[in-house]
Amino acid sequence: MIRLFLADIDGCLSEPYVPFDLDGFRRLRDWGLRAETDDRVPRLGLCSGRSYAYVEAMAQALGLRAPALFESGGGRFDLADARITWNPALTPGTEAALDHCRAFMLEHIVHRSPTVSFDYGKRTQSGIVSPVVGECETFLPEIEAFVSDAGLDLTAYHTPYSVDVVPHDLTKVLALEWVAREEGLSMAEVAFIGDTNGDAPAIAAAGLGFAPANGAETAHAAADVVTEAAVLGGVLEAYRACLAHNGVAE
Repeated sequence: MIRLFLADIDGCLSEPYVPFDLDGFRRLRDWGLRAETDDRVPRLGLCSGRSYAYVEAMAQALGLRAPALFESGGGRFDLADARITWNPALTPGTEAALDHCRAFMLEHIVHRSPTVSFDYGKRTQSGIVSPVVGECETFLPEIEAFVSDAGLDLTAYHTPYSVDVVPHDLTKVLALEWVAREEGLSMAEVAFIGDTNGDAPAIAAAGLGFAPANGAETAHAAADVVTEAAVLGGVLEAYRACLAHNGVAE
């Protein structure tokens, strides 16, 4: 039985810099509300690398009552009582390492392109973003070399629009384990859909792991199911699969 369905945002619920599919959001919101009164229906939550403010807004748009994990699980937002909980794996040493990486990005990366920006607003990650597909990835080798040479306990992940440097103890797969523990669930009761290389370990670890048609090869390889549809259509397809898995009619 799948009790909790967690979705990534970029590449799954929506695409960066593209208007939201409000009709699709309405369908998800209806399912999420139904889950609060029917325990056969998986509760709907988020697990995204986006910052707190963005994830809070998405949780509000979808009317979520299940956990909304931001910064890849660096923190958790609960809409019902407007509470933020930081992951206990975030330590002063980790924050110091991230500060070191932020300084490097600001001094050596961001100024080199007018379309690359530092991703302000994150506490548990250091990242850059660009509206130009693939641009941030061109800086990935340089960022990885800095992290390695500095001996930092961090890993760089990329999407078509970003590079995020993430602490080893604050990845999405560990975030799924954290929220499952807090909710009294086993990992077998958690489903997750993600689309990038950083999502792949969490996809593989979930009780049911999904990747949308537009996902990276690593995400597809990790998934139990690759959806026929892309982006939000893939999320709707994955959630329907969880309903069927639980023996629930749509």
